[in-house]
Amino acid sequence: MYFLMTVDVESFSIPLNKCDFETGRKVYKIGLPSLLDLFAKYDIKATFYFTGEMVKMFPESIEVVIEHDHEIGCHGYDHTPDRAFDILSYDEQVKELMKAKKVIESIAGRIKSFRAPMLRINEDTVKALESTGFLSDSSICSQRFDGFLTFGSRRKLKWLFAPRKPYFLSYNSIIKKGESKVLEIPISAAIVPYIGTTMRIFPRLIKIIQKFIFMESKRAGKPVVFLFHPNECLEVDTKIVTTKRTNNIFEYVLADYIRQRLKLRNLGKIAIRLLDDLLREAKKESFEFLSVYEYRKMYGRSI
Repeated sequence: MYFLMTVDVESFSIPLNKCDFETGRKVYKIGLPSLLDLFAKYDIKATFYFTGEMVKMFPESIEVVIEHDHEIGCHGYDHTPDRAFDILSYDEQVKELMKAKKVIESIAGRIKSFRAPMLRINEDTVKALESTGFLSDSSICSQRFDGFLTFGSRRKLKWLFAPRKPYFLSYNSIIKKGESKVLEIPISAAIVPYIGTTMRIFPRLIKIIQKFIFMESKRAGKPVVFLFHPNECLEVDTKIVTTKRTNNIFEYVLADYIRQRLKLRNLGKIAIRLLDDLLREAKKESFEFLSVYEYRKMYGRSI
């Protein structure tokens, strides 16, 4: 039984609903140290997906993660909806990936693992990842349904039909097995995603979801993949402003305003305590914690 603890590192501010330099600084100074201390407590190897923008602003942030012997992955260059991978062409995605790799690899060395900003990819992403040397993606969240509470929700409806176990991506469909060299390692979900946001908004519900996901892992050999963000470790110490990221009023109300209000729940010390409880339960169940790259190397051999 394998548990993949994954962390998306960006400068996105939940109270401001946009990327923000000061938030990036707090992620480096507060969020990352909080997570690194927690992972050290349970002797956990994790994968940290960095945006190139975050590394460019705070190169020390990636250095401190490397010092703790965790894997470094790529989370694209920036985290803005107008640069989401599912609306970019193949050439544009290759450009974004190379731009991010140049910044990240200048400090971390070669990286092989990718997760798209906002979990948005398309069929061109498969080819773009392969051509730029990535071996895995973890952007699909099988059988997850968010409705309109997320950007790109209509495109993400196809997740309901994606395989639940890891699979090599098809060049023709991101929800089908294929012949590419990119291994898709889906984020765990049971309609409700197994991620930090859900854990904070619905702490009792996540415990129920967790029991199902742990049982499935034991029965079917599916790795548990949990997603968290260092900005969830930050207390709300600024005015809450809902930055408008779309001209669609319906999408703005749901994906920006309402979702932002929900995501503001249980941030800071409470989020760290909830994650501590979750990891302790995983340890009790005897899960082995691996980085994404370690799992990718094992896939097809001992798994």
